[in-house]
Amino acid sequence: MLRSQGIPDSQASPLTRVLFYFVKRRLGRIPVGVRIRAFVPKYLRKAASLDMYCASQGLVSMHLKELAQLKTALMVGCPF
Repeated sequence: MLRSQGIPDSQASPLTRVLFYFVKRRLGRIPVGVRIRAFVPKYLRKAASLDMYCASQGLVSMHLKELAQLKTALMVGCPF
């Protein structure tokens, strides 16, 4: 059981809703971690910019990055 559910869509600011839209488009849903980061909009923006920077580097294909993230999540027992 989670201690925090994160920010619901009805309480999200316009910028947060835009970020939620892009996350949902990419992942198919909005993870709880993103909703929790939305409690502090400055932190959410910084985390989103870091994610975009890491995804845009082009040295490694996006497919390989996704596989590495999945393998890491499986190794640490992440339910995501």
